[in-house]
Amino acid sequence: MELSLFCGPLDLAGEGVDAVLDNVVTRAGVSRLAPAVAYHAARDVLPHNPLRRVATGGAGVCFTPEPGLYQGLGLRPRRSEFARGRDLLAELAERAPAHGATVDAWTVYLHDDGDDEARPGVVRNLFGDPYPHVLCPSDPEVRAYAVALTRDVCRYPVGTVLAEAAHWLPFEHGHGHERHAVPLDATARLLLGLCFCAHCRAAAGSRGVPVPDLLDAARAHVEACLAGRPPGPPLAEALDGYLEARCDTVSALLAELAAEAARAGAGFRLLDLSAGLLGWADGRPEGEPGVHGARALGVRPGDLTCPVTVTAYARDPERVRLEVEAYRSLTRGPVGVALRPMDPDCDSADNLAQKLRAAAADRVDLYHYGLSPLASLDLIRQARAIAAS
Repeated sequence: MELSLFCGPLDLAGEGVDAVLDNVVTRAGVSRLAPAVAYHAARDVLPHNPLRRVATGGAGVCFTPEPGLYQGLGLRPRRSEFARGRDLLAELAERAPAHGATVDAWTVYLHDDGDDEARPGVVRNLFGDPYPHVLCPSDPEVRAYAVALTRDVCRYPVGTVLAEAAHWLPFEHGHGHERHAVPLDATARLLLGLCFCAHCRAAAGSRGVPVPDLLDAARAHVEACLAGRPPGPPLAEALDGYLEARCDTVSALLAELAAEAARAGAGFRLLDLSAGLLGWADGRPEGEPGVHGARALGVRPGDLTCPVTVTAYARDPERVRLEVEAYRSLTRGPVGVALRPMDPDCDSADNLAQKLRAAAADRVDLYHYGLSPLASLDLIRQARAIAAS
């Protein structure tokens, strides 16, 4: 079983590259480290970081971008302030071999957290409102940017690109202080999370979707919820076609990104968020497995040829098994799992060991070095020994 551990740039800048590598390899017994080379903004509690205990912000990249790769594009990566002016990916790649470690690249693509509503590729909802925190993969410039970012990251000797958010985000996730005070049914939440920019409308129209009729029905449904009236049904067939068009777009983008990584000799793996969104808050996901909601993000598991990591954030080992097996039944490639060896998912080495056995995965990605107490590193090593016994 191959294990990796996620970390953030502030972990490396604050504790030191060698100190983090030593903790990961020697204390946790993990030989792969996956820094967030491109990430969104967040507010994180960091229990053992000497620079900050609570860190807010951090959107951007932790390496030195190559400007020529983005020539002609209005979208360009910006440096994360958490990197503190350093090329942390270069430092990590240089030091990792001395520790017997491999460096992967945890890359968040389209959850971009910009504040410029007019920049290229910003998602536009069914009312035309911008979502500046997420970019639309239907936009050719966004796709070109994602490919350039992959090429940029793969200039470094990374083992695998772990691709997060190379697709749309749901309405409920992505921006700070999301709130609404009117009841929205599941359909309204789905509709409010869809992009209806010109590129998305054109892609669906080319599939024969009656986009104007769908927009009218979708707006009427959401407006009814906003007014406290019983909503009428949207055009089910048209909505289904619109979702399928989105999946066509994401499937093509993922294939292009995987090919770009392969040209550089790196692996490529999708971090599927569909299960993780269910259990993120409390580790107690309910209902059907998350993979059945992947289509709302634009992910069609049956199309995937790259390996997938299922974010099975759950306290119950049986739920982890359910999430991984459900994904395996729908996709062709290898399926790994991401687990949290910390609260709210895990309080013992035995619990984590049960999940390692339940997942039966060839690769396990562990979330997250900087957010976990250092005691979680001991728990990882212990759990691995228990699972192997």
